[in-house]
Amino acid sequence: MWPIISVDFALQHGFFPVITAFTIIFIGVHVVRRFFVDIHLHVKKNVRHSWTTIDSLSRACYCNVCEALLMEGFYCDCCGVCVNTGCIKIADKIIRCKVLSLPDDKGPMKHHWVKGNISLGAVCDVCEDDCGTDPGLFDYQCCWCQRAVHSNCMPKLGNVCDFGSFRNYTIPPQSVELLGRRASVSNQLRINQIKQVSWPDWSPIIILANRNSGNNDAGLVLSMFRRVLNPIQVIDLSIFTPEVALEWCTLIGSDVKITFLVAGGDGTVAWVLNMVYKMKVQTKAVIGIIPLGTGNDLSRVLGWGKAFVPSDNNYSSIFENVQRASVIPLDRWTVSMIPQRHMGLPLGSSRRLFMYNYLSVGVDAQVTLDFHRTRESPFYIFSSRLFNKVLYMLFGTQQVMERMYQDLDKRVELYLDGERKELPSIESIVVLNISSWGAGVDLWSMGADNEMDLCKQDFGDGTLEVVAVYSSFHIAQLQVGLSQPHRIGQAKSVKIKLKAKSAVQVDGEPWVQNPGISSMPLLLTTNLLENSTLPTVPVLAPPNINNYRYF
Repeated sequence: MWPIISVDFALQHGFFPVITAFTIIFIGVHVVRRFFVDIHLHVKKNVRHSWTTIDSLSRACYCNVCEALLMEGFYCDCCGVCVNTGCIKIADKIIRCKVLSLPDDKGPMKHHWVKGNISLGAVCDVCEDDCGTDPGLFDYQCCWCQRAVHSNCMPKLGNVCDFGSFRNYTIPPQSVELLGRRASVSNQLRINQIKQVSWPDWSPIIILANRNSGNNDAGLVLSMFRRVLNPIQVIDLSIFTPEVALEWCTLIGSDVKITFLVAGGDGTVAWVLNMVYKMKVQTKAVIGIIPLGTGNDLSRVLGWGKAFVPSDNNYSSIFENVQRASVIPLDRWTVSMIPQRHMGLPLGSSRRLFMYNYLSVGVDAQVTLDFHRTRESPFYIFSSRLFNKVLYMLFGTQQVMERMYQDLDKRVELYLDGERKELPSIESIVVLNISSWGAGVDLWSMGADNEMDLCKQDFGDGTLEVVAVYSSFHIAQLQVGLSQPHRIGQAKSVKIKLKAKSAVQVDGEPWVQNPGISSMPLLLTTNLLENSTLPTVPVLAPPNINNYRYF
């Protein structure tokens, strides 16, 4: 006998409508997010405090509520208020934080005094004696102008705040116009307009950092600058994209110079530079760097140093460098990956990206790829510059043993300005735009003392330098200055034809490239300030960087 199939039609009539309803809701939510999402800069209503742990502070702290000495606790990285864990709710109710926006009719900006927990080295603005040296909550400091004052000297100091020595970099609350957004269902206020101020040489600084990348240094940078600037000037790239951050260019106006300080490694800097190009920014916007990555090659070349270690008040050296820096052009190169075709069909998809530092094919790209895969692993729970360098060394040692790219010269064809170049037995090809590679190695100029006709390298001359590396062990020798690379030549266009699958990296972003052609034609034009389609980008280069120390 055939089995009898029974269907519960009552269940069927109730089940399918529910599934249909959920499907419609799911699709509807994605449609709303796609077409109605607010991509503008916004802040939360009724902002209280921005709490972070006191572990990063290098001074003794006292609770601004119960006045107890804090062994563990939190501080507001906007205004500087410190609290015990149990006093957070009370502090949010009775102690006000920095205001992000104020109406014009409120009159001149007044000091926002915070009692106790004075910055190290602060002196009274009236009597010029040390402030905050006594244990406990004594003396006051303005969280806008950073002036400190003794309690008995406060009546002698005026109430009006002029934002201190860094006011030319600050967006005052009176200049910020907020616009409510769906007030009944949202807790967001959109930044609608930034009104220009009458101060001479006003050039606001915007801080960009990704709190989730690398170690905690990016978070410390965000906290450090929230204390001295308007918190809306400090943008976490883990929350906002560079596209949203660059909205400042339209909010402030085209006639005001805006400085974007990018805190991160070469990859983060390239991310922002690419977005500047994509958005066709045509304002007086320039890019500076706070080096937080492992290699920081672009930062070294531009004069921002090899590393930055955040502390309570070392922001002043950055502001000094911004003030003294000059604007110079940096070449932007287009890298096009054209896959090989088989029976009329491409083996993979074409890619197009930009290069600012260097491109490499072979063993050093494989080391970078291995490190990149390790960093994205869920088991990568500890991050620091020293630890990252150790990983690079381990992966380089692995390549010494495996020699995956031995005889790379037989697996590639190299063309400089259309002319094919003969290659020795090598394991890597490096195409340079800047004079720093592998965390500070000047490949092109190494061992150039005996070559009087060697052409000088310049990252703004529209010319690339191409060198070859013999092995992973050769890379280690280059790092310590015991060898020199094989210089191939200079060119305005480079083409690399891959005959086999190889690791490739551009500005520290690696991948495995299928056989095909990688070409880099120069985009002809001169300056980004005049035309956003130009190949150069305006970057800041501080003079005499060796006179400054970040740590």
